[in-house]
Amino acid sequence: MYCLSVQYPMPDDPDQFRDYYLNRHIPLAETLPGLRAYEVAWPKALGADTDVPFCIFRGYFDSADAMKKALMSEEGSEVAADVPAYSPKGATMCHFPVETKELALA
Repeated sequence: MYCLSVQYPMPDDPDQFRDYYLNRHIPLAETLPGLRAYEVAWPKALGADTDVPFCIFRGYFDSADAMKKALMSEEGSEVAADVPAYSPKGATMCHFPVETKELALA
């Protein structure tokens, strides 16, 4: 699998961000061609570190090429154009291959 990770900074209005993101942006993201699965996380700081993202999206594709095609598609353009509507501070994106190993319970 291949992962696209999008991290959002703390918004000025967290409730408004969350409402728009879950009810309008995520349904747009679900239309990305080749998107196999996704996760949305709302991280909390561990310890004294407060420099954590407000929200993290992880979308999973079959390959880097599949992800690139999705981002270059009409749907990908619509998803990207929607970001300023709920996150005027923007977002940080990265991508990487994912290797998962399931462990047996002891």
